[in-house]
Amino acid sequence: MKAIGLPGAMLALVVGCASAGVDARPVGPAASPVETSAPPLGAASSATARAWVAVENADEVKLVDVGARDVLERYRAPGGPHNITVAENGTVAVCLWGSDSVGIVRDGRMRLVRLGGAPHDVKATGRMFVVANQQATRLDLVSVRGRKLGRIPLATNPHDLAINPPGGRAWVTLENRDEVAVVDLDRRKVMRYVSTGRSPHDLLFAPDGRLWVTDWDGALHVFDGARTVKSIPLGVEAHHLAFTDDGRFAWITDHGAGKVFVLSVRRVKVLRSVRFPGEPHHVAIAGRWAVVADHANARLILYNAERIRRVGRVRVGAGPHGVWTAPTE
Repeated sequence: MKAIGLPGAMLALVVGCASAGVDARPVGPAASPVETSAPPLGAASSATARAWVAVENADEVKLVDVGARDVLERYRAPGGPHNITVAENGTVAVCLWGSDSVGIVRDGRMRLVRLGGAPHDVKATGRMFVVANQQATRLDLVSVRGRKLGRIPLATNPHDLAINPPGGRAWVTLENRDEVAVVDLDRRKVMRYVSTGRSPHDLLFAPDGRLWVTDWDGALHVFDGARTVKSIPLGVEAHHLAFTDDGRFAWITDHGAGKVFVLSVRRVKVLRSVRFPGEPHHVAIAGRWAVVADHANARLILYNAERIRRVGRVRVGAGPHGVWTAPTE
């Protein structure tokens, strides 16, 4: 589905929120059965198999031990938590898309940082978060401690963004445009707009340095700098993507087709197409697992990433959307 606003009631709930601390509410193990037809997997340690999830309709952010199928931490996040990311030091940032704020989870507390507009996507680079602020026509820069560092104007409203592997530059998809903005984060200015001739949606740099861009119309495009090196059809509405730790494989969700695709990174070729039991949104790789948010059924679906086989689920609450792997401690 293309981006839509949350209901007015949600907006009313969060209007006027200033920066504030919200105490964490730790919870016990999730009371959900493990569904599996594969041999049982050995439980990985929390340090190598944890994922953060933004539970949009429940107004919560949760940390999940994927190996144990446990919810370890839970934080209130009023305003429709949407896309989420984690900095190298473990600080979490989540866009509260139904409000004008981002949430920063640090030292066991949630702090709300008011930005204006409608924050949609966020990525980390060093000790800074870069926020794609829909309805505000800009990127916002926020420190991992929640301090506002600056703004970078864009030609139109941004949607999703990716940070190039060395850092210093953001590539940003734009609402209702075929262009991707290339932004110098150090100089805080747009370097150029790259015309794709397509409908770019989400994007992420592969370990080999190439930029993978999903398409609202169901395709995948791979760029080397500003040059398209390959485009392939996938499903109906290619959504979000993640790469395995070894850099060999990519997992891409397709909400419209109700499928998850697994591709070879080197060949940019589909290896498997897997029917998804719900509405797939974001995907993350956590240890040996691929973790996919099932927005329709209040759960995360877990796959053995090597066998590409569904092995379990974790109940997390209504409307899970963004998922991001917690760093190894």
